[in-house]
Amino acid sequence: MKCPNCGFEFFEGCRCPDCGVDVYVFRKTRSASIHLYNDALKLAEERDLSGAAAHLEQSLLFDKNNIQARNLLGLIYCETGRLGDALKHWIISSSLLPEGNIAVSYIDYLQKNAREMEKCNDAIRMYNQAIHYLKQGSDDLAVIQLKKAIDNNPDFLDAYNLMTLCCIEDKNTKRALHFNEIVLKRDIRNPIALRYASLLGASAAAPAKMIEKAKPAAVVSVKKTDSNPPIPRYKRREKKNGVLEKRDLLAFLAGIGVAAIVILVLIVPALNESKDTKMKELEIAVENYAGETNMKPEEVLAMRTELEKLQAENKLLRSEENKQANLELLATAVAQMTDGDFEACVTTLDSIDTVSFSEEDLAKYNSVKSTAYPKAADSYYTKGKSEFLSNNYTEAKTYLETALNYTSNENFIDDSLFYLAKIAEEDQDIVKAKELYNRIVKEYPDSNQITNVKNALQKLNEAAE
Repeated sequence: MKCPNCGFEFFEGCRCPDCGVDVYVFRKTRSASIHLYNDALKLAEERDLSGAAAHLEQSLLFDKNNIQARNLLGLIYCETGRLGDALKHWIISSSLLPEGNIAVSYIDYLQKNAREMEKCNDAIRMYNQAIHYLKQGSDDLAVIQLKKAIDNNPDFLDAYNLMTLCCIEDKNTKRALHFNEIVLKRDIRNPIALRYASLLGASAAAPAKMIEKAKPAAVVSVKKTDSNPPIPRYKRREKKNGVLEKRDLLAFLAGIGVAAIVILVLIVPALNESKDTKMKELEIAVENYAGETNMKPEEVLAMRTELEKLQAENKLLRSEENKQANLELLATAVAQMTDGDFEACVTTLDSIDTVSFSEEDLAKYNSVKSTAYPKAADSYYTKGKSEFLSNNYTEAKTYLETALNYTSNENFIDDSLFYLAKIAEEDQDIVKAKELYNRIVKEYPDSNQITNVKNALQKLNEAAE
């Protein structure tokens, strides 16, 4: 074995001949890690993906450098929908062993299949939106989002589980059993699916018996070993592309973060950069044609056509990228509104470009806006009035003007205008003060400040004379 302290290789004893470090505990933990890895292989062959993942996570607790366990755990996560967690383990694995590591090929594959990652990311976003709708009591909207998530990622077990729960709540037992069986066919001991099966009165053994009769869909071509295990190659026979599940919320959200980072940092920029480079080359070639005598007109026309095509594709790609960014901002605004941070919510809403939104997205945006704007206006007005009464006119002016930006028919508009007029008087801006006072007289004749406004106008007029 290799000494964990100095790297010296030796084959007998529990003490390193080179540095003298006792490696007994290290050897035991390494052995435990390998044992758990071998158990995970057996569970994966039996389609117990949840159990396999749990064993592999424990294996890595004993030995974080167990590359084979990391690679297999990434594949298990990829089969159950946790693509972000899979990438995390493959990236760590490739950093531990850059050469001859199959994890490198997994990462390369994902980089070359950007659309698959985008669909997976969309499915996760829709799944999270469904959870949000369920918290609000909008079960119908949640079901719509879950259907879209499943369409984008047919192997997303968490979406099936949540759909099962929605059907249970709707007392649609037949539909709930349908989604429950889909999960148990792919992960026979999925704890959430088994719990729902018991609620539905279904026998937990029934899905297992049905699976035993079916053709095995997953084969792990690795044998048990008592030494350093070989790199696993996990293959699916039913479907080529598998995507994953989560068992705890924190790990799932971490996976979303990693997936988003990979998409934004590795894939989208690479696509844009490639198109930009090719367009520049074509533009230079077209510009240089004037001095060329060996190019035919049809060749230039072909180049121009390809250039226009690339420009159109690039525009579409950037438009889609911009749309996704704005949808993420909308999701942030919804979260801020849920948390009661209306001021931050309206700031986020103001930064959103809704040009490419679908009718559903636009309706959601307007719904959030109609709720958040009055709340934010009230918050800013309260702060502005408090600062005005404390003679902090600069801060008061900022808050009151911001409040007016988000008002529609609130009953404090005339008060805001009155306080702003008083601040203008303090700043010796008589023209602005008169303008605000006259606006109150014209637009809010029944204002509680109307007497004060008329008195203020009279004094200003007399002073001008």
